[in-house]
Amino acid sequence: MRTLGAAVVLAATVMYFLPARAASQTSQPRPAQVGSLRKTAPDARYVGSRLCGACHPRIFSSYIKTGMGRSVLAGDDKSLVERLPVPFKMFDQKTGQFFEVWRKKGQLYQNQYAVDSAGKEVFRQMWPLAYVLGAGENGFGFVIQRDGHLFEAPLTYYTKPRTWGLSPGYELRNDGFGRLILAQCIGCHSGRPQPVPDRAGAYRDPPLAELAVGCENCHGPGERHVGERQAARAPSGVDASIVNPARLPGWLADNICMKCHQGGDVRVAQAGKQEQDFRPGTPLDNVTAIFKVPLHRDSPPQSVLLEHHFAMTLSKCYRANAGQLRCITCHSPHSQPTGREAEVFYRNKCLGCHRPENCTLPAEERLRKSQTDDCASCHMPKRSITTITHAALTDHLIAARPGEPYPEEAFLSNALSGTGLLHLTATPGETSSSVPAVTLLQAYLDLIRDGHQEFTPRKDDLLDRLGRSAPTDPIVVIALANRAASKNTPEGRLAAIGYLTRALQTGATAPEDFLLLAQLYGRDNRHAEAINVLEKAMETNPYFRELYEAAASHHMALWHSGAALKIIRKGLNLFPDNIALHLLENELQK
Repeated sequence: MRTLGAAVVLAATVMYFLPARAASQTSQPRPAQVGSLRKTAPDARYVGSRLCGACHPRIFSSYIKTGMGRSVLAGDDKSLVERLPVPFKMFDQKTGQFFEVWRKKGQLYQNQYAVDSAGKEVFRQMWPLAYVLGAGENGFGFVIQRDGHLFEAPLTYYTKPRTWGLSPGYELRNDGFGRLILAQCIGCHSGRPQPVPDRAGAYRDPPLAELAVGCENCHGPGERHVGERQAARAPSGVDASIVNPARLPGWLADNICMKCHQGGDVRVAQAGKQEQDFRPGTPLDNVTAIFKVPLHRDSPPQSVLLEHHFAMTLSKCYRANAGQLRCITCHSPHSQPTGREAEVFYRNKCLGCHRPENCTLPAEERLRKSQTDDCASCHMPKRSITTITHAALTDHLIAARPGEPYPEEAFLSNALSGTGLLHLTATPGETSSSVPAVTLLQAYLDLIRDGHQEFTPRKDDLLDRLGRSAPTDPIVVIALANRAASKNTPEGRLAAIGYLTRALQTGATAPEDFLLLAQLYGRDNRHAEAINVLEKAMETNPYFRELYEAAASHHMALWHSGAALKIIRKGLNLFPDNIALHLLENELQK
C-alpha cells in the first residue's frame, strides 16, 4: 500500500489518507468466515438503506440523524447549502493563488485563480461541488466530479471557528482541484462507492451507489434478508440472512468498526483485494491487514486520529475484562446522543461496571467540573488532531489519570513473532506464518517510506527470500527494481529497468512505477523510450500531473519543442495551477 496523504476523520471533515498498493501474491489460506455463507458471500447483493427503513422505521429514523447517517450529502442539498456562510475568499501565500466559494441557484461552487504582477489573470478554474463530506462535527469537506474521477476541493468549512480554510493537508501541499480521492478513503465516508479497479480516483456512474454510510456497511448485503421477509419467511432461531454485530464474537464485531476507525501505522490490502471486498461478519484481515509500530516506554502520547480501537485495547477496562469490552459496549450505532444527553448516556455506560464511590476525586470537585458528573471529561478527554486544523477526537485509552504509562501490550514484547510489528487485525490463534510474506513486505516498504528506516534490514532480508520464492510477484519485482535503482550505478539502472519492464508488462499500474522507469531511461539518455513509457502511463493515469511534467522534459531533451508544448498545454488544461508546467512553457517560449 502506498500512502499519498495521511488521515480520515469519519463523518467529521475530509479524508486525507490514501492507501494505494495491494499485496499481489496468491494469498495463503485465511481464517474461515464466521456464520452462514448466505449473509457474507462475496456475491451477496446490496439493496440500500431506504429499503431497510421500510421495515425498521424507528431505527432508520434515528440512524439517519447520526454522524454516519449524514456522512455524505449531495452538493446541492438545501439542508446544508443554504446555511453555510458564503461567499468566502482567501489568498494562499505559499502558492500565490486565490480561492473562493459561493452559492448560485442552490448549488455550491469553488474556484481557484492567480494573477500576475500587472493584475492580469493567469488562470482560473471553477467547479460545482458534487458531494459534501462530513456531518459537521469538525467540519465539511467537498468533492468535485470530473470525467468520471473524483477530486477533493481545496476549501473546507470548519465548524468550531465557523469559517472556511484550506482543506486538511493543503497547508503542506496545495493541489488545488487536483487531489484524487481514492476508493480506500471515500469508502469510509460514504455508503457504497463504485471504483474502477486499478484506476486511481476513477469511478463508475454513479460514483456512490449510496451516499451516506448505511445499514449494510455494518450488517452486510441485505438482498437475501429482504427477500425472505417479503416472502413472509420468518427465521426459526438466529437469523442467518443478515449480520447482527451484537451476535458476533467481540473481535469480529470490532473488525467492522476497525475498517474505518483504526488507522495503524500502515494498512495493506491483501492479495487481489480492495476495500470494497470486506463483508461484515468476516475477518477484516482477509481484506486489509493493519499493523502498528510498537511503542517505547518513553513514547509521547499517540495521536488519537483513527487509533480508537488500539487505544481501547490498551485500556485497563479492556484488559481487565479479557477483551470482552468492545466498541458497541458503549457505542450505539443507531443513535448518537449529544450535549448533556451524551454525558449522561456515556456515564451510565461507565456505571455498568464502576460505582461512583470508586472515583478518588471528591464528588464536589467532580460536579464543579461537570454538572452531570461526566466520567469521560477526565478519563476520555477530547484531544486536538495535529494533522487537521480545528478538529478534536476522543481519547480511548480510558486512563485513570493523565500521564498514565502504557501497558505491556503496547511494546515490542507483544509484537507478532519475527515481524517487529503489532498486527492489529490479527485473528485469534494467529502465528507469524499466518501473514502472507508479500503483505509483510509491503508493510515494511510503506513504513520505510514514511521514515521508519529501522525496518530496512527486515525488508532486505524478506525481499531476498521472496526474490527466490516469488520472483514474478509484481510487488516483489517493483521492490527489487527500487533497490537496484537506489544503487545509482549503470549496472543497478540496467537491472532496475529490467525489473520495471517486467512488472509493467504483467499488470502493474502505479504511476510512480512508470515515472521511475522513465527516469532511469533518461539517466542513460534514452529519452524516446522514456516518452513511450510515460504515454502509456497517461492512458491509465490521466490525472497524475507529474507524468506531464516528465514527458515534456524528455521531449525538450530531444529538442522536440512542438511535442513538448503540446504535452504542456494538455497538462495545463487539466492542471492550470501547475507551476512546473507554466515554467516549462515559459522556457519554451523564450
